[in-house]
Amino acid sequence: MFDCIGARDAYDDRGMDRNGISKHRKSLSVRAERAFGLESAVTISGQKPGLSASSPAAKTEAATALAREAATPALALNTVAPARVVARQVVVNLSEQSPLVPACALPLGFDAVPFAAPILPADEKRIVLQQLDATEVKACPKCRLCETRTNTVFGEGDVDAKIFFIGEGPGESEDLSGRPFVGRAGQLLTKMIEAMGLRREQVFIANIVKCRPPGNREPAPDEVAACTPYLLRQLEVVRPKVIVTLGKPSTQYMLRSKEAMGKMRGRWHEWRGIKLMPTYHPSYVLRSYTAEVRRTVWNDLQMVLSELGLPLPKRGEQ
Repeated sequence: MFDCIGARDAYDDRGMDRNGISKHRKSLSVRAERAFGLESAVTISGQKPGLSASSPAAKTEAATALAREAATPALALNTVAPARVVARQVVVNLSEQSPLVPACALPLGFDAVPFAAPILPADEKRIVLQQLDATEVKACPKCRLCETRTNTVFGEGDVDAKIFFIGEGPGESEDLSGRPFVGRAGQLLTKMIEAMGLRREQVFIANIVKCRPPGNREPAPDEVAACTPYLLRQLEVVRPKVIVTLGKPSTQYMLRSKEAMGKMRGRWHEWRGIKLMPTYHPSYVLRSYTAEVRRTVWNDLQMVLSELGLPLPKRGEQ
């Protein structure tokens, strides 16, 4: 079990030469993937012909080659020498994941390491996300939530979005429709986005779990551990400029923090080189529909606009 406290301090690049930093980061990426139980489809140069990709011998050879070449696997993408990602070759397969690990059992410093894979063109991003949804998420059996869901809720939006909203989990309306944030809280989120001078189609919206927790309860730790690799893949593919976490569960997961929401919101954090702004979930705003709460959320969203260099709506337009 890795200790999540002092993660950034434990992995400080200062004092290392360039080769040391490169090897350290590559090693960290391998550890991150193993901690999640992910198996990226990595094309290994010099692989022996005739070996099935799923055979024990092939897996052993691939693991050995990765260790020997210090390759840097992507969470969602196929790595092909020379560092060229081809979406049509992506193989998305989590059917043989290792046992679930708690969210805190990530490698030290994981949240501080930017994604190593190159950014894809928009068309290839769509292909990767469609494959992830169709071949894994829709049929995912990895936690108990699959037993009660009507539909999985993958997420939606612009694959080149600058802003990525992360909520907690689908509610009843989302479970029935298969789309994120379409109930009362979703309607308020849409108004919040429009108040920023944007359209819903210009951002990306997803949740930390893709199936509805019964009774709209908070997702359990093992459910989060099973589902968040999908979210991390979405973030890696979309590669937003800013993440906005909506509510305590998504904020605590992304920041590995147990602080109260009131202490985390309203100030900038960083996750894998991406700016992160926590704010209250629209459902909380609906329950506490006061001028103070609405003003607080609006202030958070204005900070996002300022960070992106987008114009702030004039008074009376929001």
